[in-house]
Amino acid sequence: MTRYFITPPYITLGGFNYLPSARTYTEYNYLKSGLGSPLKVRHFEYALQLTKEYFHKCNVIDFGCADGPFLPSLSKYFNHVMGVDKENVFVTMASNIAADFDNVDIADNSKLNMIELKSKLRYKYQVLFLLETLEHIGDKDNPWASRASFVEELFGLLDKDGVIVISVPNMVGIPFLIQRAGLFVFNAKRDKLSFSELLRATLFNDTTTLEQRWQEWHMSDTRHIGFNHLKLECHLKEKFTIVRKKNILFQVLYVIKKKNGVE
Repeated sequence: MTRYFITPPYITLGGFNYLPSARTYTEYNYLKSGLGSPLKVRHFEYALQLTKEYFHKCNVIDFGCADGPFLPSLSKYFNHVMGVDKENVFVTMASNIAADFDNVDIADNSKLNMIELKSKLRYKYQVLFLLETLEHIGDKDNPWASRASFVEELFGLLDKDGVIVISVPNMVGIPFLIQRAGLFVFNAKRDKLSFSELLRATLFNDTTTLEQRWQEWHMSDTRHIGFNHLKLECHLKEKFTIVRKKNILFQVLYVIKKKNGVE
């Protein structure tokens, strides 16, 4: 596979630590030694593979850009890039990265609804990347439909024929079992699951008993236990056309567009 992703610059802010083991989100996820970081980076590579037909032809949005690990790559392959995030520290870090590129802007959407955010866009955009973000949002009482509705709102930021590229973690089936086994072997931090919960999630893709715990966690934590991309996919299919789908073991990517005749 052609390598598109550019190793992100190392960004720090005085006095800030993302976690005790890392100073930034990017360092924690994508710059550590070992097998974990290369596996996590793969979704960036595939997101670009899935959109290479748009290279140098349009403008794109990186929604939930965090501290900007994807911005340098997007800057290289697209005409203009708008990074969007709601965390103040991430916005500051991403802005530091954007300063090195003449085709990247950053927007803080912490106090903006979609209409207000759209009014701040200087260009028209055809592609929106929503990578490892959708699992962290949504209505606790209506998790899957609310996510699909959020994606529908995001289409309001794009041109009529725009597409959204989504990546979410695969937390069911054999990939989930492999992940849990790896965490056990390396004695890494992991949430406790009963044997029954693990069995249902891996053999039957059933996360029903885990979803309540995930809903309680996800608004203030990064844990993904209980997230089920298959349930999300069903709701996406109701509203959108899935143009492409790519399963890369621990993550699943979708390219979606509005159904014909839907404005």
